Amino acid sequence: MGIIIKQSVRGAFWSYLGIAIGYVNVGIIMPQFFDTAQIGLYQIFAAVSLMFAQFGTLGFTSVINRLFPLFRDPVRQHNGFLFLMLTTGLLGFILTAAGFVVLKPWVVETNVERSPLLVEYLWLMLPLVLMRLLFTLLDNYNKMLYDAVTGTFWIEFMHKLINLVLIVLFALGWINFSQFFFGYILSICLPVVPVMVVLVRRGNFSLKPQLHFMGKPLRAEVGQTMLFGFVNGMAGVILVNVDKVFVNQYLSLGQVGVFGVCALFASLIRVPFNSISKIATGIIAEAWKRDDRAHIREIYQKAALNQAIVGVLIFVGIVANLHNIFEILPPEYRSGKWVLIIYSGGMLVNTILGLAGNITETSKYFRFTTLFLGLSILLQFGLSFLLIPRWGITGAALSTAITLVVNSTFQAVLQRVAFGIYGLNRKLLVVAGIGAISLGISWLLPHLPLVADIVVRSSLVAVVFVGLVVGLKVSDEVYMIIRKFYPVNKNI
Repeated sequence: MGIIIKQSVRGAFWSYLGIAIGYVNVGIIMPQFFDTAQIGLYQIFAAVSLMFAQFGTLGFTSVINRLFPLFRDPVRQHNGFLFLMLTTGLLGFILTAAGFVVLKPWVVETNVERSPLLVEYLWLMLPLVLMRLLFTLLDNYNKMLYDAVTGTFWIEFMHKLINLVLIVLFALGWINFSQFFFGYILSICLPVVPVMVVLVRRGNFSLKPQLHFMGKPLRAEVGQTMLFGFVNGMAGVILVNVDKVFVNQYLSLGQVGVFGVCALFASLIRVPFNSISKIATGIIAEAWKRDDRAHIREIYQKAALNQAIVGVLIFVGIVANLHNIFEILPPEYRSGKWVLIIYSGGMLVNTILGLAGNITETSKYFRFTTLFLGLSILLQFGLSFLLIPRWGITGAALSTAITLVVNSTFQAVLQRVAFGIYGLNRKLLVVAGIGAISLGISWLLPHLPLVADIVVRSSLVAVVFVGLVVGLKVSDEVYMIIRKFYPVNKNI
């Protein structure tokens, strides 16, 4: 668990710093200087390019996560794994480009009046997809080599820092929107370069093919894993990105902007899961190789508890400051109040249970992930068709939140039934109780001027919540971290 804690803490640091910058970017500055359609373009390019890039991997990310331990051999350059990975990625991009060319006329026809900005900048989608595809493959490969920090630093922090500079330049009138958006595309493409450099420096970037290593049984296993991984990967990305596409198709690009800004706050809750799962996946895959279920159970339980602590703290902070958030945002964003609450609640549950999906994906029952995701996609599409026309962006948030919770529950039940592995325990109820107490106390505080209210209310929530978590010794990991910073007090 030591390497997981070390890597996840470092990854979470850069992720949270990046999200703080992202909040300043999208939550504070952009709504003041960009119209909702421009913000919607910003959001939908990120979502759609990620879906296309995931398609282009052809499911090979599952091969990386599940089968790389069979290839691992630093002396033999991991038996040609990188060559196999990039060759698959190149084929995937060719197929993706062909699909893009086929779909482009329909996209133009359905958006030329409702979302003209999307049509104007559509030509940038393919180069963006290529770079995101390369980053997805190389970053997953790098994390299996126990480096989950480099990719996180560049995609979560540096990309957003560059965006902050671009946004400020636009706000000052020094660049126009076209220049800003082109810079934004470059900032998403950039992270693939440092990840590649790190792999080269560490001697893990060999393009020499070693096809003789791929015996018939291994070829069959790789092919089968890719097939299920393709469906799983596409479904997983669709679950957290397709809502913006539905909002654009049913409503407008401007509503995508409102929806995206309000949903941004929920991304804070998911950071612990993103950080822990990146490094935990490799450890879990190695544990399955030894059939060490006790170790996997330990990882899952500790991850669920610590993710719950951080996630509940952030959720309570968001709800306690709801009035402040919408005082900062322009009036047109107030329709997103329930988007923020519902999306955050769904992300919280998904974050706590989420590692079950990684356990399933790396186990012999990885096919169940395909079944669960397939059912979840059908559920989300059905809910979107029913709820978005009726309730607008609130319906979009509700459909995504319900789908995420149902999918996570499927995975958690499978772990319990098939392997006796479970992440839920009574301590989670304690964390929920501490969250409720902290929120209740924050509501007793009278409203203050904006900045003072944010600082005082957030500090009050943090002090009460962390104080109770540490005082009750809910988590050994949190307790050790606090003791590290405050070693004098032996009775904490």
